[in-house]
Amino acid sequence: MRLTQREKQFAIGGAVLLGLFVAFQVFVRPALSRVRMLRAVVAEKKETLNKLHTKSEGYNALRSQLEQIRLTVEGQQRGRQMLSFVERVQKDCGLMQKVIYMTPGTTAISDLYEKTNVEVKFGAVTLDQIIQFLLKIESSELLVGVTSLDIKCGLQNPALLDAVIQVASVSAIEQD
Repeated sequence: MRLTQREKQFAIGGAVLLGLFVAFQVFVRPALSRVRMLRAVVAEKKETLNKLHTKSEGYNALRSQLEQIRLTVEGQQRGRQMLSFVERVQKDCGLMQKVIYMTPGTTAISDLYEKTNVEVKFGAVTLDQIIQFLLKIESSELLVGVTSLDIKCGLQNPALLDAVIQVASVSAIEQD
């Protein structure tokens, strides 16, 4: 069987076309698919990296705040000084004669820190006096705060209040 020149060219062209199609299917198409997949993965990883950077910045901010709190606690007053601080605030607010009782207490939080509570009960005070007392406690330079507040109307005079306020502070335990 003899092929004409034209048939030979047509057969060679078909073989080349078949070879190109097979090469495309075997080499180019998987490579293009892999590139598409890698682009999607890179975009996803960039998003994850951005989230990680955001969380890292938040973590560093919290760590810095924790270090500031540790430094404040290290310089924080101890239990007896806490009691004198509360007495000083009472005196500033004109509440010394209104104190029914004042109970201090100390609890170990861990091996390094302790919590000092001072519970104060006031009798026959006005709401303004209580607010002034609370504001002075909360605006203090010291690391103290009000942990409990119980206010009731007075028995003799409903315009005057009875209040039990618990103030807490955290300080470092002195290591011997």
